[in-house]
Amino acid sequence: MNKTFLTLLILLIAVSVYGQKLSSVNQLSLIDHTITLNRMGIEINSDGFLKQIQTFYSEDHTGEPQTLLYEPIHFHYYVTAKTQLKLNPSIFKLISSSKDSVVWNVLSTADELEQDIKGEMLTNGLIKYKIRIRALKNLTLNSINFHIPFQKPTAKYLAGLNEIAGLRSDTVRWNANQKTIPAVWIGDEKQGIYLSLNEQKIFNQLNTKNGWLNEGSGKLQISIKGSSMLLELNTGNITLKQGEDLVLLPA
Repeated sequence: MNKTFLTLLILLIAVSVYGQKLSSVNQLSLIDHTITLNRMGIEINSDGFLKQIQTFYSEDHTGEPQTLLYEPIHFHYYVTAKTQLKLNPSIFKLISSSKDSVVWNVLSTADELEQDIKGEMLTNGLIKYKIRIRALKNLTLNSINFHIPFQKPTAKYLAGLNEIAGLRSDTVRWNANQKTIPAVWIGDEKQGIYLSLNEQKIFNQLNTKNGWLNEGSGKLQISIKGSSMLLELNTGNITLKQGEDLVLLPA
């Protein structure tokens, strides 16, 4: 049986110093694990998530770039409140690469579970992730946390989650019992990330769990953490049987 997460869409929005926005005429290129688009460099981490997002002031990507992330985007799998599973990523697999789309896949494993990530980036700045989490043993997790750690200077503004668009509050909270759509934009005048978690209905499965919602336990918090500004999604307690999947679907 699959238990179904919400859709995870990450939209990278970059505006150059000349006010040139991302558009469908842009072309993607890939060197090693870095995708370039317009004046952005998007580096993919060994586990398949985003490692860094840079915006350059010049078209040839020279000069000092502005970075958006404080550290790579990542999951935490907590067995207890203080202990978590350590996953080891396998080889980065490039599925396809063209001027219109780059698709990649990475499988990471621990003794208790495996995490299979498939990412796709398009020329409009949209990154779509499909993430499958499979229990290799009967497993109860205290929580699954998803982190996007921002550089504080480039996380100046926020829009969404029932907040008035403008300067970001020190702390913003959302939970699965609220009617507000779980979508938020964070950034500054030059670049930002729009994160959308839209519920997907699976009509051929009767017993699905909407992962981040998790029967009303799912929650999101955006707040200062040390030198970074952290967006954290938290599922609450999750129980999986051996061979059971959690799937985070694309749009």
